[in-house]
Formats: sequence, C-alpha cells, structure tokens
Amino acid sequence: MIRRWLHDAILVDPESGSEAPGCLLLEGERIAARCGPDAPAPESARPTSLHGARLAPGFLDVHHHGELAACQIDDARGALRRASASLVRHGVTAFLPTTIAWPAPELLARVEHIATAIARSEWPGAVPLGLHLEGPWILSAAAGAQPPAGIRPYDPREGAALFDRAGSLLRMVTLAPELPGAAALQAELARRRVVVALGHTLAGEQDVRAAVERGACHVTHLFNAMGCTRHRDPARPDDAPDGFAAVALAHEALGCDLIADGAHVHPDWLRIAARAKRERTVLISDRIDVPASGRDAWLGADRMRSDGVAWRLPDGRLAGSLLTLDVAARNVETWRVMTRAEAIAACTVRPARLLGIERTRGTLAVGARADLVELDAAGEVRATWVAGRRVYAAD
Repeated sequence: MIRRWLHDAILVDPESGSEAPGCLLLEGERIAARCGPDAPAPESARPTSLHGARLAPGFLDVHHHGELAACQIDDARGALRRASASLVRHGVTAFLPTTIAWPAPELLARVEHIATAIARSEWPGAVPLGLHLEGPWILSAAAGAQPPAGIRPYDPREGAALFDRAGSLLRMVTLAPELPGAAALQAELARRRVVVALGHTLAGEQDVRAAVERGACHVTHLFNAMGCTRHRDPARPDDAPDGFAAVALAHEALGCDLIADGAHVHPDWLRIAARAKRERTVLISDRIDVPASGRDAWLGADRMRSDGVAWRLPDGRLAGSLLTLDVAARNVETWRVMTRAEAIAACTVRPARLLGIERTRGTLAVGARADLVELDAAGEVRATWVAGRRVYAAD
C-alpha cells in the first residue's frame, strides 16, 4: 500500500467552513490522518508538497449529461470514459451520469448499456457513482428542451423493467409529482432507497406536500423548466399554475440544486435560493457535450447551438449548459451568492449528503476516500486526486 504525505497545504473543510494550514496522510485509497502544518512526515510515506494550494474534497456533480444525451446507444462506455477523463480537469472526482426522456425501448436499452459500463469498467479519472434519471416521468408543459416524444406517465411494467436493468446503480430520479402514477412511482423508489427530486413540473402546494410526505427531498435545477416565478399566490395551482419554484423555495423539507452559469438563472435569484435553502443548496453543471457524430434526433442535437455559456435550440430555449463545477463555484463567489466556503460545500459535502455518502465522499475526514482537488488562490484547479492518486495536474 502506497503512503503519501501531502504537506504545505491549506486544508479546506466544507463541513466546518474553515481553512487552515495542515497535512494529510494518504494510505492507498483513503485518508489515514489529518495533521497540523508542523507535524513530521511519517516514516515510509512519500512526501508531496502542495506549495500552499488549497486542498478540498473532490467535487461531486449529481447532474451531468455529458455525451450520453446524444451519443449512440452502444457508445455509453466510451462517453462515460471521456467524461471521466475530462471532469478531473475541473476538480470533479465523482458524478451521476444523467439521462433524458427517451422513448421506452430506447431508454431501456440506454440504461442497460450505461449500468453495465458503470458496473464493469475502471475509470481514468472521475468515477460514475450511478444513474440519475431525468425523465421520462415529467410534465410536457414543463419539458424545457427535453424531447416531447419521450415524456410519459409512470407505467409500473415499464418501471419494473427499467429498475431491473439499473439495479442498485439507480441513485436519483427527477419526476413531476402531479403526473398520474406519481404516488406509485415514489413508493417504488422509496423501497429502493432512490433519491427523489422534483423537477420539470408545475405542481402546486398540495401536490408538493404529498410528494414530500412520500419522501421527495430535493428540487432539480430550481427555476428552470418549472414555469415563471410570480409574487402573487404562486402556490395556488388554480390561480397561478406556473408557481412551482416559489412553492419549492418556501418548503423547508426540500433542498435544491442550481445551474450557476449566468444564463439559466440570474445571480439575484441564485442569491435568493441560496439564502432560502442554505446548507441544502447544491451546485450542478447540467452539462451536455455534443459528440462530433452519432447525434441523437430525440434531443435535437443536430440543431443545438452554443452561445459560449449554454446550448440553445433554434427558438432560443436553453437546452443544457456548458458549465463545469469549478466555474460554478467561482461564479457564485464572484456574484456574492455564496462565500468561498459555501461554494466549496455546495460542490462537495452537500451533494454527498443528498446521496447519503457523506462519510466517504465530499469530506476530508479520516477514513474517507482520498478524492481531492488542489485549488489556487483564484479557485482554479491545479490538480485532482482520485482514490489517492494524482490523476490530473495543470501545466
């Protein structure tokens, strides 16, 4: 087992919000000790100076489409490997590959290929932890850029086949709670201990309350694909069916994630959300990478255009972001949405808590995985460590 002594570092603790000089001892894939700056290097440990870098837990992106939204079905493993290699350049050490609303036969085939790839592959960088299904059980009227032909109510027979193919790798599902069959779907997801997030919905207070009672705990990309936010009776679906975001903001049981690219949500609204949800606010990328070939007609990737920040369809609708989590963290700090410590927490321990893995990821605690990111004073990624190995270093 290789032992490494990381010294001359500023340890960034997302749980306490503190930054202090210190050292870490890594043994194999784990953090074995956390020491003060003057602690002597243990015998047989290989010393590595970080030259004053800030050392934080590796980032965790729970909403990353990558090339999966547009690649060929049988290229799922290749798409995931390319994402794995790319994400570590931005400090991400783990992620949830995220689907879109494909028609039933295609969704089943894609989930099977993705799950098989996750279960059987080794990764050059960031590790895919499991699947996030964004759709197909969402509302057509709040589809955003999701393909309309793939949106549908929950069918228990289709669900059983889908869950069988995903197995224990199904980690998170985004759904609209007002859809027919939503209660049965949530019951099945609760049985499987899958995180339920509300999104692509126009649900009012009654539907949201019922969903929370059934175990929903999160909101996917708050403010996006959920109608407009108004100040007058936003929680009443009969008067203002476009008020889901306001209902979600007011509901204490719901956390949220945000796309902080400056296009999807104005910084003022990011600030409101961060103040309302506090430690339950998570940053995501919602990133889509369109491959050079094999573009999927269901997504309309052949018509997507980049404006340098996000993808847009010909009618101007947003169709995913070009964001990375390191940029998101810098953005929210620059825009005074969050402090630097809060921004790091929103990329690390908070998404880890959402998935119930905060003891092993998103933390610098002894015993946790040695998934780490080195940051300079400006928040730029200098290096990324996965399972105790430095897998990326900036030139």
